Amino acid sequence: MAKKFDIRNRTGYRVQILANKMILWSSRTYARKFNVGVQEWRVLSILAREGEGTAKIICDYSLMDKGNVSRAVKRLVNDGCLKERPDKTDRRSTVLVLTPKGYDLYSRIKKVSDAREKQFMTSLSGAEQKALPKILTNLEGVIEDLLQESEKV
Repeated sequence: MAKKFDIRNRTGYRVQILANKMILWSSRTYARKFNVGVQEWRVLSILAREGEGTAKIICDYSLMDKGNVSRAVKRLVNDGCLKERPDKTDRRSTVLVLTPKGYDLYSRIKKVSDAREKQFMTSLSGAEQKALPKILTNLEGVIEDLLQESEKV
């Protein structure tokens, strides 16, 4: 008799479960310690890296839903962590920039995120830690190719 299919052994399923658990940890931790969610953290981290950006750039960069980005931006603007200014190239859009308060919040969350990342990576050997970024890059490349193929159909 053939062995029954078990989705728990599939790479995509395992990656999704791992990602979901990481997001759950982040959601709980960031809400408790900083009163923000994962979406706000992603917006802060993208803007800290890029210096400024539009909601569309944040959506493209993070693959976050437009509505989630909009809500996160609105909350961060209302909390004084972001400021908006008109986009000179697109009047329908605004450019988002971290305020000093936003950069401070980003820095405090990043310390917690970095500590989690370090703890997470200690479960791997040195060789595994070194290989993981290349493995992830390779898998991302394959899925990008598959996505492009699926758009042609």
